[in-house]
Amino acid sequence: MSAGRRWGGEWLAWWRGEGAAGRWLPLAAAAGFIAGHAVLGGLRGDHAWLAAAALAGYYAGPRVRPAFRLLLPLLLVGAVYDAQRYWAEDLRGAIRVAEPHQWELGWFGVPTPEGGTVTPAAWLQGRTRPFWDFVCGAAYLLFIPVFLLTAAWWRWTGPGRAAEDVMWAMFWLNVAGYAAYLVYPAAPPWYVDRYGLGPAILTAAPEAAGAARFDALLGVDWFASYYGRSANVFGAIPSLHVGQPFLAVLFAWQFRSLRAVTTLFWMLVFFASVYLNHHYVVDGLVGMVFAVGAWAAVMAWRRRLSRG
Repeated sequence: MSAGRRWGGEWLAWWRGEGAAGRWLPLAAAAGFIAGHAVLGGLRGDHAWLAAAALAGYYAGPRVRPAFRLLLPLLLVGAVYDAQRYWAEDLRGAIRVAEPHQWELGWFGVPTPEGGTVTPAAWLQGRTRPFWDFVCGAAYLLFIPVFLLTAAWWRWTGPGRAAEDVMWAMFWLNVAGYAAYLVYPAAPPWYVDRYGLGPAILTAAPEAAGAARFDALLGVDWFASYYGRSANVFGAIPSLHVGQPFLAVLFAWQFRSLRAVTTLFWMLVFFASVYLNHHYVVDGLVGMVFAVGAWAAVMAWRRRLSRG
């Protein structure tokens, strides 16, 4: 029997065994996702692509199911992140501009020859180099693909299905971070540089900040385009850019695999978050605490399942 016929037979057996709910609920959910954005006035082409990717992964059948299961939490993160634009302004608390800046000065301030103390992010903005613009920009750009490749490596060469816990921990880390942005909305350092420490300017446009140097270096607009669609300017604490690579570090030590790779990448992204003027050191440390919480929660859930 040819590989194509064998795959077709497997797919038909899967389709027949799914039942009405398994066959049509995903399609209904995708249609509801598109309709919801349309009703709220925020429908874009990438929403259709996201829904199509999810449906393609699901309906491809059992052979693609492991990859789909691994990618599903990432697709859900994208959907939740984008949806923030509909409720962030109505639900978030008082925006903190000066407080995170003061914490950073008090705990990590850098004395300068002029006699003043500045934040590490501000100190680095006067010491940029093309090499670090490229390295830090690349690390910042690739933090999601690197995390996904790490989880995929564990899924197919290491602990197998247990690697799906990595992606679900990432999902809960991001959801917890988005909730924190509503409870404690905080301005990033680039905002302070542009608008000062006064009352929050709600109409402030999102910016690529120091990542714009990467765009300029390569003659592209990747960061400008990405951050131009940012759903929340005041989402600096926790830093998910730092928390997510640190989550990979936690799993690397648990699985005893890729420990050096994940640790070095986390350290580079942490540095990049400050060098590119996107985060204070404080933001990154809080992101690491959130990562520990997500890892511990998923591990507790896994232990409970294993006990039946």
